[in-house]
Amino acid sequence: AINSPDEISVYWTVVHHETMMVEDIVVSQVVPVLESVPAWDIEETVQPLERQGLEGPDALPEESADAFDDDPFDDDPFEEDPFAAEEVVIPPIADPFQGFNRAVYGVNDGIYEYFMRPVAETYRGVVNEDFRMAIRNIFNNALIPTKFLSSLVQGKWDKAGRVISRGLINIIFGVGGALDVAGQEYGIEDVDEDFAQALGFHGIPSGPYIVLPLLGPSSVRHTVGRAVDMVLNPLFFFSPGFWESTGMTAGNMINGVTFYIDDIKALKEGAIDPYESIQDFYHQRREILIQN
Repeated sequence: AINSPDEISVYWTVVHHETMMVEDIVVSQVVPVLESVPAWDIEETVQPLERQGLEGPDALPEESADAFDDDPFDDDPFEEDPFAAEEVVIPPIADPFQGFNRAVYGVNDGIYEYFMRPVAETYRGVVNEDFRMAIRNIFNNALIPTKFLSSLVQGKWDKAGRVISRGLINIIFGVGGALDVAGQEYGIEDVDEDFAQALGFHGIPSGPYIVLPLLGPSSVRHTVGRAVDMVLNPLFFFSPGFWESTGMTAGNMINGVTFYIDDIKALKEGAIDPYESIQDFYHQRREILIQN
């Protein structure tokens, strides 16, 4: 760390003499010091450089009287990273029904902590990951109509083609879709599209934040999209009955939770307010999916 005016003067010398080599000096360590040192102290720090043997052709160029009006490191080549990704700022989602949402969140969280999580942990301990992944893949194949039509509505022809390719390959060569042959053998990545994303792509706003019983975080737009996705799901038409369909849905939810138990635990333990953290995570993820 740089703790004295002498050390600041050494760094100032390096900035104006590109041929000098200095190690272990970071700009972020210097700027706070310059800001904390009064202007007259800085002037006294820079002036003694001439007495350090920097005279004649090696002497520093004269600085104007207002040399320190601006940040002296504005032209530092290391200050900005030209390859840094542009930060995307996503405004927060409106939450006018927060009282209701928090109440539903409390019920959902209780169901998760006292029923779903214990069952999922037991299930994860008994059933190996390969079998659980196979079940996940089968239910994922049921989303092919949703992913395909949503991609078409957005004009994402590449994604629509990938959905069909993955579906055919996995159903034919992947034991009815239990194995992800398309991804593992042919490198065809999965597509994460739904009707709510299609609505957002065409400018439909998300609307207020809503926490749905059992289903969790949502929005007005996402709720409408979920209804369309449900109608497009083959299980909606070919399930034997209401209770059978409910049982398959619950089983799919339990199976899916087994892959995220540790992540959910870390998110809740690291959050001051889990409700707001989950809301922010949900909204950021949905908006990024729409942009992609």
